[in-house]
Amino acid sequence: MVTKKTVATHARVVAGDLFHAIRTDRTMQIMVLLLLFSLLCWQMPFANILLYPFKLFVTTVHEACHAIATRLTGGSVAMIQISPDESGLTLTSGGFRPLIVMAGYIGTAIFGGFLIWWGKRPADARLMLQSIGTVILALTVFYGGGGIFSTLAMLFIGFGIMFVARKSSDMFCHMFLLMLAVQTTLNAFVDIQTLMLASVVGVNRSDAKSMESMTGIPAIFWALLWGAIAASILAFSLWFSYRPQAKSAKAASSPNIESDQAFLTSSTTKDIPNLIGQDVESSLAELKLKLPKNDQEAQKIKIDQKDVKKKGSR
Repeated sequence: MVTKKTVATHARVVAGDLFHAIRTDRTMQIMVLLLLFSLLCWQMPFANILLYPFKLFVTTVHEACHAIATRLTGGSVAMIQISPDESGLTLTSGGFRPLIVMAGYIGTAIFGGFLIWWGKRPADARLMLQSIGTVILALTVFYGGGGIFSTLAMLFIGFGIMFVARKSSDMFCHMFLLMLAVQTTLNAFVDIQTLMLASVVGVNRSDAKSMESMTGIPAIFWALLWGAIAASILAFSLWFSYRPQAKSAKAASSPNIESDQAFLTSSTTKDIPNLIGQDVESSLAELKLKLPKNDQEAQKIKIDQKDVKKKGSR
């Protein structure tokens, strides 16, 4: 049974690894700066406009998770709608309804964690952006019938990400991918906070209210549960991607390679003919055991070991 002391110990280890990564890892430091920049923009009305496309991107991811869960559970998707107030709506039929409803917030948190992990691979940032842009454009073509604003917003997001992936430098692609990771995780928490407030006030249209109507469990419980899951996914993604053990594992593999290279370089050219001669002698010994007992047939095979040693020593 897991005790409070065990949980506290693991929490201290994770926190220590994350603080160590913030002090030493460049990618982690960039994400912290992007987070501070985002929080600063939220406090400035005009600067907040810069983050508006990213917020629509997170809304698109949220609704896409609903659509993907519907298709995976055998249902059909009629439409995805993105509204100017950063809210969204996905019309579905069939499928496993509880999983579809939960997929919005949990799926967004998982996607944010995946972006955090992928941000550790700068060389693949361009490929990742191309994949994200392609999926958003495909969703727009098949399910983007939610009005003019929704269609234009999804097209703008999809083509915008594709444009960055094709025209920008490798460094900018990596920075942009980290920005998507920060905005996805940050807005996921903000959306859950909004969901908690809506559950307390009693707003009827929300994923938590849908779960309440299906299970009878209060909406605030689902909002708190999804918030805890999102926080766990974020912490695990950061720890798994930037823990010190990941670097030590790579460093541990390099001494083996260096030792192999040292062994190869320590073998001089003088030792190679001796090794060849030893191999030839052992092969000749095995060949003698397999020679026929008939002397006439044995005389047909004439191998001079001295000649072979001379050739090997050249």
